[in-house]
Amino acid sequence: MRMALRPALPLLLCFPTLATALAQKPQVTPLRLDGTVDVTVDGQFTEAFWAQAPVIGSLTVTEPVEGATPTHPTEVRLAYDEENFYVGITCFDDPAEVRARQMDRDANVRYDDVVEIWFDTFASERFGFWFQITAGGSRGDALLADSGSSFNKSWDGIWYGRSQVTDQGWQAELELPFKTLAFREGSEVWGFNVRRKRIANGEDARWASPKVAYSFFSLAEGGLLSGMTGMRQGMGLDVTPYAKAGVRKDHELTNPDYADDFDAGLDVAWRPTPSMNVRLTTNTDFAETEVDDRQVNLSRFPLFFPEKRDFFLEDAGMFEFGPASGRGGGGGSGGGAARPFFSRTIGRDADGNAVPILAGLKFTGRMGDWNVGILETRVDGYTLDDDAVGERSLGVVRVSRNFGGENSAGVILTHGNPEEDGTAATYGADFRVGSTRLFGDGHSGSLWGFYLNTDNEGSPDGASYGLKAQTRSAVWEHTAEAYVNEQNYDPRLGFVRRTGVEHYRYELEFTHRGGPDDRFRIVEFQVAPHYDQDQTGFEDRFALPVTWLNLQLQSEDSVSIETEWFEETLDEGFDLSDAVFVGPGDFDGVTHTLRLSANERRRVTGSARIEVGDFYGGDIFRWSVEPKFIPSKYFALGVGFEDIHARFDGPDLNTQVFSTDLDFTFNPDLSLRNVLQYDTDSEDMAWQSRLHWILSPGQDLFLVGLFGWDRTNRDSFQRLNEELVVKLSYTLRF
Repeated sequence: MRMALRPALPLLLCFPTLATALAQKPQVTPLRLDGTVDVTVDGQFTEAFWAQAPVIGSLTVTEPVEGATPTHPTEVRLAYDEENFYVGITCFDDPAEVRARQMDRDANVRYDDVVEIWFDTFASERFGFWFQITAGGSRGDALLADSGSSFNKSWDGIWYGRSQVTDQGWQAELELPFKTLAFREGSEVWGFNVRRKRIANGEDARWASPKVAYSFFSLAEGGLLSGMTGMRQGMGLDVTPYAKAGVRKDHELTNPDYADDFDAGLDVAWRPTPSMNVRLTTNTDFAETEVDDRQVNLSRFPLFFPEKRDFFLEDAGMFEFGPASGRGGGGGSGGGAARPFFSRTIGRDADGNAVPILAGLKFTGRMGDWNVGILETRVDGYTLDDDAVGERSLGVVRVSRNFGGENSAGVILTHGNPEEDGTAATYGADFRVGSTRLFGDGHSGSLWGFYLNTDNEGSPDGASYGLKAQTRSAVWEHTAEAYVNEQNYDPRLGFVRRTGVEHYRYELEFTHRGGPDDRFRIVEFQVAPHYDQDQTGFEDRFALPVTWLNLQLQSEDSVSIETEWFEETLDEGFDLSDAVFVGPGDFDGVTHTLRLSANERRRVTGSARIEVGDFYGGDIFRWSVEPKFIPSKYFALGVGFEDIHARFDGPDLNTQVFSTDLDFTFNPDLSLRNVLQYDTDSEDMAWQSRLHWILSPGQDLFLVGLFGWDRTNRDSFQRLNEELVVKLSYTLRF
């Protein structure tokens, strides 16, 4: 595999010369207002300047018929003054067909008409800010990185937006403070794009590059905002103190009693220049963080859980490394290699319990073509397996350079050991080259590569390295990847599913899009063979998943049928559960999976999945349903149930997972979310109730209740613990 990387070097050197010239990008010059303007963000356009603000060009349909004229037009007006950028959106429509059922902040918008916009404020085609607003009033935002392939929706910026349904459709008004948007001083050009999704007929239309082959989030395919001058960010200083009060009772103690707790802390964010950000946190608290979804692990390898804590999510794209497929730990049992830094290793012990973060310092900056990210934290001590682990410093440095378009290269270094004494470090380099028009208009191509090495005290060094290539058009998509994780590769601040493995994968996807008169909207076929070879023993796995048919009807209901053939050799067994042990040996078989999904414009929607086939010498029957009921914009009920039966010669595996999401949204600034989860493996049931009141953007009040029950070796549930927390954070901007 080491030798396989060398032939890629000539390709890397000549790759930029292969890209064809970019097509002419659409441009618009926003209205520059003299001085600051007193704007009431209410979605009504009562301010006089809206009549003079320029309207961007017409949107063009990408789905369901590429290049078609939208059934209803959209007007987007743009203006700005010294302190804010203003967006006025008018979505003409039949009011009876407008879907306006989601109001809560950062909703997963699937049921509402929505307009999305993004800004590439550095015009680097690498990083961007994304915002959305629905007809119901839900506001969402995210940070885009890696030319748009990385999407960090957990980021919460300070901005204002309101929408309303009118007799002409619906409209929205946005105010985006320049204190929230980082940009390069002196640059008058930003990247920009707009997309509108209309739920009634499943129509997707956008302004720049309205082609299915291009993702809307591709920062290389946006249009341009020109003439951007005279913006200012003040001192660029945000000071956010918080205060928290709570009470907790642990019923497993001999003499349980309520314990009071009061705490306070401070976050300070400072932009010494518009393109640099320094953030300091002390006594960091994550009481308002949402709980993880429960997962059933049917493999030998660890599960991946995403980061949800705000301090680590802000500017997270500056620390990302390697091919996009490596994020999330996917890629079969090979597991995606390129995740040398995973922020969940900071502030959590090996069992996932919170470890206090005493202080943290983060610097992110963009200086010309250079991007720099530095994170340093100091965490408290804790007890691990009866051994004390003292205070320690954990951190990462990431530096990358843009070479125009989607071409970049960088290095990364992590230091610190979160679970043991002694030093630990991971270091490496990566590159990406590509173009959205490498093989002509609508035909993109990219190549990623990386190399990593771990240097941990008391352990031999280990490496991870690989390549990934991808081409995409409206009809065909090809992906080929090869990764190696050596046996001693151990990124202490990273995440890796499996070591001592070589992983190879190829994926071919064919997509046919029907016309408006066809019965089927989308017909897809996919085949993705992959092979994993153990480097130290005789283990291997070959799998051939084939998606015979992935159909989406014109109603947007969909059905998918997949068959997977596999052969696997284990030289060591593993515990599938407390009662089931899978021994070493040779296994082969076939599984079949059926997936059904109802369109999301109905008030009752949902999905279902059935899997049946061979499983480690036995057989498995696995099914799940996730219905969702949305009677109004004030209330939503979602239920999840998964049932897993695996039969063997010995004890069988029989596991169920239940979940319920009960959400109340009183207005766009006040919501109550309830998550109830239970699984028969742990016999634990947990309920989180989370009230979020946005007093004003940047000023948040949380009331969080956590409750736990257990029925292990019992006929009924017994209360384990209960906790109630009130937290107030207040951002002061200078």
